[in-house]
Amino acid sequence: MKSRLALRRLALVFALAVAATSAPLTARALVWPDVPERVERDLASTDIDTRRLAARELLSLGKGRAEPLILRALEDTDLEVRLLAARAAIARRLPEATELLLAWLGERDPRARLAACEIAKVAPSPRAVPQLARALGDADAQVRGAAADALGAQGSPDAVAPLLGKLDDPSPPARVQIAHALARLGDRRAVVPLVGKVQDSVPEVRQAVARGLGLLGDPRAVQALVIALRDVNDGVRIEALGALGALRADAAVNAIASLLPSRTTALRTAAFEALGRIGSPTAIAALVAQLGVGDDAAITLERTAVRDALVVAAAGGASTTEAVLLPLLERASGPAVATSAAVVLGELRAKTSERALHAALRRGTVPLASALRALAGCGTSASIPVVLEFIDDENPLARGEAIATAALLLDPDRPDGRAVEPLAAALRGGRLQPAERVAVVQLLGRTGAPRAAPVLLPMVDGKDTPLRVAALDALASVGPAAATARLPGGKTAEVALVEALDDRSPEVRAHAGLAMARVGGDPGRELLLARLEGSAETDRFAVFHALAGILERAPSEPAVARLERALELAAGPERDALLDVLARAPVASATAVVIAQTRPGRPPDDRRAAVAALALRARTSPSARAAVIAGLADPSQDVRAEAAWAVGSLGDGAHLAALGALAASPHSDAATNATAALGRIAASDKGSAARAAPLLCARLDDARAYVRANALTGLALAGLTCRDAARARKLLATDPDEDAREAAARTLAGARGADERAALERCASEERSGAVAARCRESLGASPSADAARPTASGGKPAAVTVYVGQTGSTTPRPLAAFVLKYSAGWLRAGLADRRGALLDPATTPGWLELRRPSTSSTWAR
Repeated sequence: MKSRLALRRLALVFALAVAATSAPLTARALVWPDVPERVERDLASTDIDTRRLAARELLSLGKGRAEPLILRALEDTDLEVRLLAARAAIARRLPEATELLLAWLGERDPRARLAACEIAKVAPSPRAVPQLARALGDADAQVRGAAADALGAQGSPDAVAPLLGKLDDPSPPARVQIAHALARLGDRRAVVPLVGKVQDSVPEVRQAVARGLGLLGDPRAVQALVIALRDVNDGVRIEALGALGALRADAAVNAIASLLPSRTTALRTAAFEALGRIGSPTAIAALVAQLGVGDDAAITLERTAVRDALVVAAAGGASTTEAVLLPLLERASGPAVATSAAVVLGELRAKTSERALHAALRRGTVPLASALRALAGCGTSASIPVVLEFIDDENPLARGEAIATAALLLDPDRPDGRAVEPLAAALRGGRLQPAERVAVVQLLGRTGAPRAAPVLLPMVDGKDTPLRVAALDALASVGPAAATARLPGGKTAEVALVEALDDRSPEVRAHAGLAMARVGGDPGRELLLARLEGSAETDRFAVFHALAGILERAPSEPAVARLERALELAAGPERDALLDVLARAPVASATAVVIAQTRPGRPPDDRRAAVAALALRARTSPSARAAVIAGLADPSQDVRAEAAWAVGSLGDGAHLAALGALAASPHSDAATNATAALGRIAASDKGSAARAAPLLCARLDDARAYVRANALTGLALAGLTCRDAARARKLLATDPDEDAREAAARTLAGARGADERAALERCASEERSGAVAARCRESLGASPSADAARPTASGGKPAAVTVYVGQTGSTTPRPLAAFVLKYSAGWLRAGLADRRGALLDPATTPGWLELRRPSTSSTWAR
């Protein structure tokens, strides 16, 4: 289960994450200490049933205890015990088991022979090829197919000849697996023999052959694949289209285009995809001819196959796409063609088309909603006045597009007072629906203009909760300039926001705290401190959030002294919140108070919270920086994990050796974060990249999936490669973890070699995970990125983020919850939430976050 969070562009983000991490631990994570001893004892029993029961438990044991017991059980006299042990060895990809199980290829029971093939597939061995080659002649067709799969996984050129010799196997499923294995090996010696099987009598075999020819990437296959486009079976034709697209076969464009009128949706879609991947001028011309035709005839903003294909063609390097589409804005044959041309130009972020879109909008040659959607991608600040004209248009679809596009074009970091009056006028009118009113209020905040504050402030005292929350967020976006606004009675913005902290709605209180954090100054700080010290009931954590933001801009020594006194009396969650507040203040006295909590003798939870908080100040304070770096050697593994992530945020290559040692350490959370830190430093500091590369490459063989994934992500984002160039390809094909395979696809995206492209092609067509297959297609430029479909409204500035981790189905933060957090850039961060149930990140770029289940080792170690 995954949970995704969009990061708002506030200095502090209040978000509740539904934590998959808090789900009950699997049985594998909760193995009683005496279980391995009992399993070991029972495996030595003379009773067969006892040994079989013990063998069933091998999968539940930890790696260190399980492996020797598995190897012992593989030599048991009872076949059932051996098969159960083989299942455990296969699940763990145990290379030591391959040699033992290869001898089983001579066993009478086909289950044993199948197990031998399966272990050779998941744990390849250089010595496996001859024995697997002999197994291609096994009497059992299932064993022959499994042997072919295993040979394909060996990556050895010696496996090609035996497979080619069995292309005429009497079993169709075995022939399918042989074709797949040859494609996986990527040896072009297989091209001509496979071409001869394009007309096999069985459709499934013809499909496998067509797919394999595409993966082999040899243009000699093009003519045979064109012939396959006339196959009576749609599945074969679809595979042939995919192969021709992968080969970028310009010579096949006319044959592919002849299938575009097909009545079969899957066939039409595959033909469009193939033309998009070919991306030649001829292919683009064929695609443009289909604009406004068939599935694209409706004047809609939804994705269509031809639009996606044109986007893919441009992403793949086709330079003529924009030039061909631009004239259609002026002289399209109809509104459907103009709509598609505009939408595609918008997805391509074709800024050169902005003026043409304005002109087409005025002339009416492009439908209003289509032009507004296109300006979301093509527009600049010059388009803002044009878009605002339609904020209260009588057409609901046009209003929605205008609001969405304005949200993308307005940026509070570039205040634009021109937008305030049109937006305020739209709110005064009667055309907007409730949800649209909320969106327009948010737009007032995105103007970043002080003039918006007097319009927003009265809404804070209103009765409409969604509108109040939107107004609070909008005031936060305007920032300190909103503090001068007053209500008609003279009440200042700061007083109004502080009063909102007493609202009955927890949502209003939380957003009021965030707004105060961005708006408040000296007066607001004093009001909030008085609330903390007073006896009246108040939402103390909303006050803490507000103070954290204010102290970044308006610190004072007396305020720090008052907070230090509060810290002396605080315990548990309030203690962590106060450390966060104090660390925000850019004054030495506040930093010293937090540093004092990192010293030996303080409780581990204090030290960990202090290190997390000091990361906010470590870039500008040498003493804070030193305390964070010292955390890498803290006695507590959880403090080390927190320090490793914080050091990665500094971008300083001076501590690569310490991070490398921590990345190799047995504590999973610290190793995960230290590996991420190595990659983040390499990506941000090119001077450190060469020294970080071998440390990252060493972690590609780590047994922990999150460590491998972070190492691959680091290599990808830093543009680094390892000496073993095939390592990333192998991980993409065989790594059991989805995050690691996705990271491997990122790594290969920057490579332009034929082997890397073939690996990505295989992944795109065979990968069992939709997310990984999509990443492979994106790395190939074979499909538009879902994340890149529209620009973000948040900009790219890093911001401090606070995320609250909660249990599934609950809105209550969960203190000390184990978590693994995945960032949109691909990094994985592991650790424990603080005593509030929160985690801090000092500099997160806007994007999304996903929670992953924490590794069992990190949970058990605590």
